[in-house]
Amino acid sequence: MKADLDYFLEELRRDFRVVGPKKKRSEHVFGDIHIVEDLDLEYVTTILPPKKLFFPPTENLFSFNSAGEAIPADIKAQRLLIFGIHSCDLNGLLLLDRVFENDYPYPRYVERRRNSVIVAMTCANLGDTCFCDSMGTGPEPKTGYDILLTDLGERFLVEVGTAEGSRLAGMMRSSEAEESDLQLKKKLLFEAKTKFKKRINTDGLAEIFEKNLDHPLWKRLADTDLACAQCVMSCPTCFCLDIRDQWSSVLGETVRCVEWDACFLLEFAEVALGGNFRKDRSARLRQFMGHNLSWGGIAQYGPVNGQHKCVGCGRCIRVCPVSIDITEVAREIRGG
Repeated sequence: MKADLDYFLEELRRDFRVVGPKKKRSEHVFGDIHIVEDLDLEYVTTILPPKKLFFPPTENLFSFNSAGEAIPADIKAQRLLIFGIHSCDLNGLLLLDRVFENDYPYPRYVERRRNSVIVAMTCANLGDTCFCDSMGTGPEPKTGYDILLTDLGERFLVEVGTAEGSRLAGMMRSSEAEESDLQLKKKLLFEAKTKFKKRINTDGLAEIFEKNLDHPLWKRLADTDLACAQCVMSCPTCFCLDIRDQWSSVLGETVRCVEWDACFLLEFAEVALGGNFRKDRSARLRQFMGHNLSWGGIAQYGPVNGQHKCVGCGRCIRVCPVSIDITEVAREIRGG
């Protein structure tokens, strides 16, 4: 029962740092949940995706003292539980797992992910820019969660995906679900899928993109695009990073930090002696769109849950100051 959610959260907080969607003025963010009133499960999306919890926008890797000794920065050891993550963002994490855990593992990401638990939510509260159904990444997750909750009104339907999820579900004040509960979930999902205002036809889209690298659309959009990189910074699957050394706040000490980078920025593809592989704004725009809808999915990392890097969260549409819409780009590239 929803009335028992505060009890469940209190039990979870004994063992975990609990993070979930909470209000921040007119938007939502993933932040620390201390009491049940902090949690807003009616949210549509958050400003930044939950990848920030495993791959922070900026963090120190090492510090170097005056003797030149490198001292690795600690990783916080407290176990993390994300409560209320939607399917699009969960699928984003599953793709980042491929990126950061396979060929060249990123230890800090791997450690945080292995020390985390996911309580996901079936999404019935859709926004105007959502299109996860088109990408095969929502509104219900198929895998990747420890517990999946579906809002049935005064109660949640609870489904477990792992042994840890089963253990945590045992802490709930709950009763056995009935067939009518499963049928109500099925009805809610059917209704949710009729509410999408944006869609993408993904059939053969990756190949169509590769055949249209010189499409006049890129130049036309580049004339209005600001190259501000807000789309990249809000994307749950963008993973490019930069590493640099800088002075520390401690006298005589320097730090090596890692921070998010963006293919939309002019300096991203710049090399020695002023060369730049994507000096034109149109080339940078094409790279972001193409990586999300063409060469950044199966071709690069093999099948995840959907075929493409894009998970249909709609953040890039929401944050674009000049209203560039990735679904409209896909439609025009396809030819209408």
